[in-house]
Amino acid sequence: MKQISLWGLIVVPFALLATLGGATVYLFSTVTVSNVSDNVGLHYVHEIEARVYDRVTELIEPLNTIAQLNRDALVHHPEYLENLDFLAGRFYEQAVSYPYMTFISLATADGRYVNSTRDPFGSSHHIATNYTTEPNSLEAFYYDPVSFVGARIETEPSFKNYNPTTRPFYQDAVVAGDVVWSSIAPYFGYQSLGVGLSAPIYDQDGKLLGVTATSVALVALDKYLQSINLVDSAYVFLAEQNGDLIASSRKVALFNNDNGVSTRLSLSAHSDQVFQRAGERFAPGTQRIAVDGETFLYHVRPVELPYGQTWYVGVLIPESYYKGILTEYSQAMVLIILLIFVSIALAGSLIARFIGRPILLLNDAVNANSLERIREIPQPLSHVREVNSLGEGLQGMAYKLSDVLQNLEQKVAQRTSHLKDENELLLEQSSTDELTGLYNRRGFNLLSEQALRQAAQFDQSFCIVLCDIDHFKRVNDSHGHSVGDQALIGVAQVLQSHFRAHDIVARYGGEEFMLITVNMSKEDILVRLNSVRQSLITQPVLKDLPITLSFGMTHLTPPIEMDLEALVNDVDAKLYQAKNTGRDKIVG
Repeated sequence: MKQISLWGLIVVPFALLATLGGATVYLFSTVTVSNVSDNVGLHYVHEIEARVYDRVTELIEPLNTIAQLNRDALVHHPEYLENLDFLAGRFYEQAVSYPYMTFISLATADGRYVNSTRDPFGSSHHIATNYTTEPNSLEAFYYDPVSFVGARIETEPSFKNYNPTTRPFYQDAVVAGDVVWSSIAPYFGYQSLGVGLSAPIYDQDGKLLGVTATSVALVALDKYLQSINLVDSAYVFLAEQNGDLIASSRKVALFNNDNGVSTRLSLSAHSDQVFQRAGERFAPGTQRIAVDGETFLYHVRPVELPYGQTWYVGVLIPESYYKGILTEYSQAMVLIILLIFVSIALAGSLIARFIGRPILLLNDAVNANSLERIREIPQPLSHVREVNSLGEGLQGMAYKLSDVLQNLEQKVAQRTSHLKDENELLLEQSSTDELTGLYNRRGFNLLSEQALRQAAQFDQSFCIVLCDIDHFKRVNDSHGHSVGDQALIGVAQVLQSHFRAHDIVARYGGEEFMLITVNMSKEDILVRLNSVRQSLITQPVLKDLPITLSFGMTHLTPPIEMDLEALVNDVDAKLYQAKNTGRDKIVG
């Protein structure tokens, strides 16, 4: 058989690979550059969309938060309606942190009105009421940190016979019976659009007390889109479902004002041909549009807002931008790869001459799976000091391993078995409450995070309940801690018996218990909790000593956006509310 030199065996294949690899990479890059460039373009588009999405939700979130906060405050404290000046100060102070919050207002069912007012560009901020000087006269006032409603602002106009109950924000909320969006419309006298939320307020008997509303200036979104550092000839816009523009990366008016009548500007009616074509093909997803010989990658993504509102963010970037970059990149890669292959081929000759043969001897000895073969390696192995040292070291290791392997396997097996038993025992002890047998706080933290991730991954509902034994300190003080321990054990058993085997029931600390359920309706949970309350009455855990529980509950439906810490704080606040409003109840 013809012998092949190690030099030829290493150098020739690498030389061939250098030629073949360079040609293959070049051909591959020219064929696939279109597919790769599309992925690069989409990555850029998604990055821009994500930034716009986050800015929209950041701007809109205070609308809902403040509207809900004020509605809840007035539901639980209807006496605030007797002092609207106090509410004027509250609204003013709420708006301070949000420079684009134009209105925070309250209209009572008897026609009184108060608001915090700021122009869309934040240059002025004051209070307005329709009752301070004379009934139904809407006038502007400076904010006073003591009396809240300060001196009248003489430069601002007044409006006689202002009845807020006839305004669209009031009537829309009353008709809907819940929080409702206002239509996006221009602010009178300003180059800015605005949008708002209105929430009706009912007392405990269902009587309408009034409507609270919030409004934000959308010029903030227009400024943000124009501040994004886009590639040349790229476009970004935000629009409603009907194609009316909310904001865009181009500095153009978003509405026209003709003789006092404002008309919104839509994509399809835009003076820019790229926006016109985008309006004609306005639909969620990815597509391509051509305008004046330039092809754009066009992607539209919905922006889901609370209460069924959906806006859309669209991004258009020219294909020439990202395809040009990748073409240059692929050509440079071909050159680099060719240089690498040539360098490897040259290095191969040296490897074959000085290192290849002794390395092959070592490889054969090791692959034989025999310590005896390793001990038979000839010495000296090579003229290269490091390779010869490697052979000597390998032989020394072979001798030592022969002795060690005789006992190592048995010791490893014994140690592994012992550690496994110890770990299982420690894990069980560290996650279980010794008194009740429920999960302790550590076990709860481990399992609850898993449950929250499961609910978010599979779009399932998630519920967390924090309950507390009412007047438990009296039980310990009057009857001793042993009776208190019996109460804790009894309550734990009642809670476990009313929930599913895979639900999480834990002793969270002291007399507090925590429950986690996934994919269970709020109604079912309430039925079970009320059954727990009834069971404690009909079958008391302590004889002649009634035990009751107070509950704080938070039930989330997909998408799950709160983390565990926020959920625990939320139910803790609700439990506190249950304790302070009579105990033995569920707040959720």
